[in-house]
Amino acid sequence: MNNWVPILITACADSLALAAAGWIGYTIRTSSIFPESKYIQNPGQYLLLLVFALIIWHISVFSSGGYKQKPAIFKIDELLFHFKTSIILLVILMAATFLYKKYDYSRLILFFSWVTLVFTGNIFRQISYRFKGWLHENGIATKTACLTGNSEVSDFLRNRILNNPSCGLKIVEKPEEVETSTFVAQNEISELFLISDKVDYQTIWKIREASVNQGLRIHLVPSIGNLYLRNLQGLFFDGTVLISLDSPEDKKLHLFLKRIFDLIFSSFWLIIASPFFLLLAILIKIDSSGPVIFRQKRIGLNNEPFEIFKFRTMRQDAAIYAETPRDRTDPRITRIGSLLRATGLDELPQLFNVLLGQMSIVGPRPEMPFIVEKYNELEKKRLKAKPGITGLWQVYARSENLPIHHHIEYDLFYIENFSIMLDFIIILDTIPTAILRTGI
Repeated sequence: MNNWVPILITACADSLALAAAGWIGYTIRTSSIFPESKYIQNPGQYLLLLVFALIIWHISVFSSGGYKQKPAIFKIDELLFHFKTSIILLVILMAATFLYKKYDYSRLILFFSWVTLVFTGNIFRQISYRFKGWLHENGIATKTACLTGNSEVSDFLRNRILNNPSCGLKIVEKPEEVETSTFVAQNEISELFLISDKVDYQTIWKIREASVNQGLRIHLVPSIGNLYLRNLQGLFFDGTVLISLDSPEDKKLHLFLKRIFDLIFSSFWLIIASPFFLLLAILIKIDSSGPVIFRQKRIGLNNEPFEIFKFRTMRQDAAIYAETPRDRTDPRITRIGSLLRATGLDELPQLFNVLLGQMSIVGPRPEMPFIVEKYNELEKKRLKAKPGITGLWQVYARSENLPIHHHIEYDLFYIENFSIMLDFIIILDTIPTAILRTGI
């Protein structure tokens, strides 16, 4: 039953997201914004359509393996899958309503509901992740995991699992002198990570046959497991297993489109949010003495320094280049500063940095000079992309109680797998991060 708990939580989150999206789409179309239509104001028909959408959604997700528990800390692939499934659902509903002759459904309601689902789906999924994480941290619905093999990859993987109990894995250590097949025969293991470049079928067959858990999942982890690559392809060539890596494609068009998006997005929000900026400035001034805007030297693309803008969240006498706070109880943080940091609103003035071309909406975290000076050759790769207001670190690692500079793998992952779609998903994921106040 424990294995079904996470599935039921995710399915309920998706159902609530669909219901909320359908209601919002229907409310928008039947509001005073549009001409009044008694024909469209038919909640019974749209409730029937919602039931149909829920059935199609859950069948699509379940049959595609979207409800399977996977060992993952950040959920980019799941969110991409959610977005693609929402497009498929929209197409199916458009076709179904066209073929259904008993009632002429409004295409605008379907469109508004789909746009809303992109946001509500993300928010409800994030809530479900946090709820499942809370259950896992309290030992509910967790899976036992075993790592075999000693290498940098195994140490990295073990530390990531131990530092993230919310991923639902509890490590059971296997003594080196005990064979893996013997160990799984004596212990209830759910996930087995074989970290080796030399694993043959006979070894896997022996482990599966010996396992006391017939549902054992075996993960083969090669030495390339720390390359931060997501777009790998597993292929079969005449009985031989191949792992294919494509060479990075030319990103010039992507970068051009990214810059156009940055200009439009930052200009739009600087205009729309200007009254809100003024309100925050007044609150900061009332709360504590000092300037409203905090300025600090950071390192950007190709190691070029620039001055970053943020709303001030710490007291005026705080050292400008001191270690970043690790929790909200840090005495340097002001009262309004605690709220700004938790929601990420302190980052809003960085829209000016985006407009100036020094930053992007999405990218690696902008780092301080004294940190960059200590970079090794691999870490210097972070400087191959413009720093961003939001990014994988800001969304997924920010709430962990670990030093702020210890998550370079998130930035390297982003640089290796950059795409417009990935940027879109990260921006969507930033919304629940701000709403749920997971920042520090």
